[in-house]
Amino acid sequence: MEHSGALDSASHRANRPKALTAASAVLTDSAGRVLLVQPTYGRADRWHLPGGGVDSDLGENPRAAARREVREELGLDLPPGRLLAVNWSHKPGRPARVRFLYDGGVLDPAALARIRLPPAELVRWRTVAPGDLRPLVAPSLRRQIRACLGARESGAGPLELHAGRPAVADRA
Repeated sequence: MEHSGALDSASHRANRPKALTAASAVLTDSAGRVLLVQPTYGRADRWHLPGGGVDSDLGENPRAAARREVREELGLDLPPGRLLAVNWSHKPGRPARVRFLYDGGVLDPAALARIRLPPAELVRWRTVAPGDLRPLVAPSLRRQIRACLGARESGAGPLELHAGRPAVADRA
């Protein structure tokens, strides 16, 4: 039906597959600990990377969204560094999710001291050693963070991830 010409332009767009797009920043302190934020919504025991949805309907691109989200969530205006990875995830019955993960850099003690959270959205922040992420972040995000830290260290990337795992190329 999509290509039959039976739909007008607006109906065609409305019937296209959907994907939610987000952008996050991977920020660390000088000891290599990852900066996480705890939101006021969702599971109280789950932490996230600073970031959020891309306002694509307003023309925002992922890089601009990462910068905006870090500014809104942490009170720091930091231009994102290089793109470390793009993660694709999908659960049946839900729209696909695409997350762009940028290198947010290393925050010195002075930058960490300037962090100001929006109380309606975030409860607190903390830095966590990569080996201590397991009880704090969902498995897919934990894999994404570890992949991004590896890409940052090695200079690889951007990586293509599927639910935090390296994508496997189709072999025809």
